[in-house]
Amino acid sequence: MRIVITIFVIFFLTACHTRTSEEAYKEGKYLESISLLTNNIEEKGLKKYDKDKAEKLRTLVTNVMEHYETNLANTPDTDYKKRIDIYQNLLKMKMMLRDRFYSSTVDFFNNKYDLEQLEQTIAKQYYDYANSITGTDSISYKNKANLYQLGLERYNYKDIEKRYQNAQTKYMQVAAKEYYDLGKKFAQERNYKEAATAFSNASQVYQPLGKYRDSDKLAIENDKKYCTQQAEAAYQQAQQLSQNASKRHEFREVADYFNKAVKVYQPYGKYRDAKALADTYQKKGIVKVYYNSSPSQFTDEIREYIGSYYIEFTNYLSEADIDIRIDYDIDFNDLGKSVNHETKTEKVFDKYVEVPNKKGKMTKLKSYKDQRYTIETETHSNQLTLTTNIMVNGMYSYIKSFKVKETSAKYKYIYSGDVPSKYRNYSEGSLKSRDELYKQAQKEQLTELRSRLKDIANDLSYL
Repeated sequence: MRIVITIFVIFFLTACHTRTSEEAYKEGKYLESISLLTNNIEEKGLKKYDKDKAEKLRTLVTNVMEHYETNLANTPDTDYKKRIDIYQNLLKMKMMLRDRFYSSTVDFFNNKYDLEQLEQTIAKQYYDYANSITGTDSISYKNKANLYQLGLERYNYKDIEKRYQNAQTKYMQVAAKEYYDLGKKFAQERNYKEAATAFSNASQVYQPLGKYRDSDKLAIENDKKYCTQQAEAAYQQAQQLSQNASKRHEFREVADYFNKAVKVYQPYGKYRDAKALADTYQKKGIVKVYYNSSPSQFTDEIREYIGSYYIEFTNYLSEADIDIRIDYDIDFNDLGKSVNHETKTEKVFDKYVEVPNKKGKMTKLKSYKDQRYTIETETHSNQLTLTTNIMVNGMYSYIKSFKVKETSAKYKYIYSGDVPSKYRNYSEGSLKSRDELYKQAQKEQLTELRSRLKDIANDLSYL
């Protein structure tokens, strides 16, 4: 118990702990430390902004500013990424500390770092970073364009916009050529799928500049060749399987391959006689099922659990491959009444008696007596047995039966003899009618029937 309480107290104290500016600073999260302190100052308002808080803010901003300035001094001019990160942190500081009621406290920082000048400096870093990259391939030109764009988002420095447009254009030109050459290579290797993708990529990347050579035409041509390859492979597989097919599921497999040929070639029209052959073998793979049992309340279950794309239900037994019949019998019995007697003995309080304790002093103790009584249990019960018969004939044979039993009973308990006062005659349970028991049995019957129908459906799939 003490452990549980201790854990709860620790959890409560942890949940209630508010992160401080000092903690963030010690972890090297300098911007967060400023944010935590200024948020605290703003929550308490101008009236509670005293000299101590002002000095604390001044000291913190000084330390963080000097930290970033020292990092800048120690960072090579060519380490653009690190220098950009530092200037962006100074910009974030500026955004946090300007136009606040406490801004005058940190004038030394706000006056030193102008917002526009910081954005211009960051843009210059991106500008120089991009200029330092030699364009040799699409990746290098893309990197140059991205850096110019990031700088332009900060400040329109010198000719950064023009350089961005030139780098982006060069990227699209070089990338289109790379994709185009790659497409040619794949086409020579008869890898038509990759060739089509490469030509399509060439067209897409160059799209802002117009059409790139005959990339659109080659993308379509190679995709058509790939689709032809796939369609022909599926067609040949279907032809091969059809030579030995004799069962319904084998005919359906042949149809699947012909359909695959149809589907893969669909963007370019019909593929040979694949559609007609697919339809022919699909029909040969159909299993016709007849169901006309009485009573016929299982029709929905039959259609749901037996039904499939290759199952065709027919209204005529003469046309059917499979004949399914389901019937059931109801046996209801009133089991009558039975009576049982049980004699019991129970110790009950009688009276207090005085007895001496070890010191000879008289004390009162409870004394008990035996009470013998009889419990008469009268049981009236009934039972319903629901027997379901499933019979399948034709191409496939299946004969099964299963039973579901439901019972109900009402019990009366009658006490006689020297009965303890806490006992009273009572009854429990209820004797249900035939219809009530039948409704209960029906639920279990349907669950079991559905399971059996799934088994039959699985067997039919292998005909």
